[in-house]
Amino acid sequence: MQRDKLLHIALGICGLVAAAFGAFILTHLGHGWFFAFSTTALGVGYEINQYVRKEGQVEALDALATAAPGWIALILLELF
Repeated sequence: MQRDKLLHIALGICGLVAAAFGAFILTHLGHGWFFAFSTTALGVGYEINQYVRKEGQVEALDALATAAPGWIALILLELF
């Protein structure tokens, strides 16, 4: 099987696991934690994608910048 197809299958499996975990978080912890989890997973996932495809620079600060809005939403929802 071609490497590209295997990467798509792996991404689909990761998406399934993330969705299941996100649904668990949403049901048990609430919207704020779901936002924090979703943006963190997206940021880390995108950096992993860049690493695997050898595109762009893989930087932890990029993942942090992607995750930050979800954590800000969590803090605001917890405060108000």
